[in-house]
Amino acid sequence: MNVRQIETFRAVMEAGGVTAAAERLRITQPAVSKLIIELERSTRLVLFVRKKRRLVPTQEAQLLYEEIERVFLGVDRIERYATELREVKTGRAHIACLPGLGVSLVPMVIAQMAADVPAAHLTLHVRSSSRIVDWMLGQRVDLGISLVPVDHPSVEIEPLVRTRAVCVLPRGHKLAALSQISPGDLQGQPIISLRRDDAAAEMINRVLDDSGAVRRITLETNLSEVACRLVKAGAGVSVVDPFTAAQFGDEIVVRPFAPPARFEVFLLFPAFRPRSRLLESFLSRLRAAVAPFALGREE
Repeated sequence: MNVRQIETFRAVMEAGGVTAAAERLRITQPAVSKLIIELERSTRLVLFVRKKRRLVPTQEAQLLYEEIERVFLGVDRIERYATELREVKTGRAHIACLPGLGVSLVPMVIAQMAADVPAAHLTLHVRSSSRIVDWMLGQRVDLGISLVPVDHPSVEIEPLVRTRAVCVLPRGHKLAALSQISPGDLQGQPIISLRRDDAAAEMINRVLDDSGAVRRITLETNLSEVACRLVKAGAGVSVVDPFTAAQFGDEIVVRPFAPPARFEVFLLFPAFRPRSRLLESFLSRLRAAVAPFALGREE
C-alpha cells in the first residue's frame, strides 16, 4: 500500500466513479483502475464490485474510507497549524526577565501579543539576572533579558538597550523643582534603597557611595516597583530604573539622576536553538518599547 493508491481510492469514493476520479487526479482511467487493483491486492480486500458498468464500494471500502478520512483530516490540521506558525498566529515561548523590565514593559508587550496572537502561549518568569544566566546555561528558556552578559559557547548575546537610572519623588516634593537630582540633593532626605542583590541596584548604589554624600536610608526593598509604590505613598525618595518609574505616570515625579548610573540590558538566547517566528515578533515589539529609554551615543 502506498500514498498514491490511497489518494486514488479516496478520489474514486468521493467522485463516485473511475472516470470522474481520473479527471480529478488528471490521470487516465486505466491508471485509476490499475491503482485500485493494486490497493485491493495489497490489502487483500474486495473494495469494489461492478454493477451495470459501475464500481460499487463494498462495506469494507466504506470502513476503509472512513479511516482514511480521519488520517487526512489530521494532515489538514497539521497543514493549518503549520500555516499559523508561518504567519505568527500561534506558537510558544518561555521568557525569563529581570524585575526592572519583567514587572513593567515586558508584561505590556506580552499583553499586546496576546491581543494580536490569541493562540500563542507565552510564559514569563521574573528572576534576578544571575538566575536568568543559570537558566540560560541550562537551556530552560527561549529568551533571557538580563543585566549580566554571558561569555559561554551555549549562549548567544545581543544588546537590547543602554539606559540610566532616575530619581523618583512624591508629588509635591520640594526637590521636584529641580531639573535633575544629584546625590548631594538627597542628603537629609528619607531614602528608599534598593538591595544590592541585583545588578542595576549595585550600579545605582555604587554611584551613591562614590559621591560621598551622607544618606539617610529609612527603607529597603529588592524591587524598583515596591520602591516606587513607597515613594507614591510619601515614604521617601529613591533611585530606580527608568522602565519601572515610567509605569507610574504622573503618580510620582521622575527626574534625571546625575552623575548617571548607566547600565545595559542584554538579550540572551540558547546558541543551538533557532528562534521561532513568534519570538522574533516579540523581540521586534520589545525593541520598539525600550527605544524611548535608550541613551544617545554621546551620553
